[in-house]
Amino acid sequence: MTVYSGLTDPRVFVLDDSSDTVEMLKILLRESGAALAVATAGNEALQIAAESDFDVIVSDISMSGMDGFEFLRNVKSSTRNANVPVVALTGFGRSEDVERAHAAGFQAHLTKPLDVDLPLATLRNMSPQKP
Repeated sequence: MTVYSGLTDPRVFVLDDSSDTVEMLKILLRESGAALAVATAGNEALQIAAESDFDVIVSDISMSGMDGFEFLRNVKSSTRNANVPVVALTGFGRSEDVERAHAAGFQAHLTKPLDVDLPLATLRNMSPQKP
């Protein structure tokens, strides 16, 4: 199954400090044909993002250490993956939270707990950003 805007076997990177969320997304995305990389901490995620190319990144916002906003700023200022769409994943779903995420540069916003169909629908509807 194609997960992401016409790409077969998209390369998806998931960053979340919740091992349960990471495991759920690993199962869901791999069953949908995605090649997947995961991280549970911001510094680890920056290292992976510096070494590999992705089609889409899904990042938790509320994490200890480095939050998702700082991770996003670092990725967007790098030469690798700077134009890759990043999806916010968070427990905060108020309209002002969604607006803040979009203003920061997240292309989409998913609220926990996740409806299992929503991540796939979101990724299917994303389009790559132009450099």
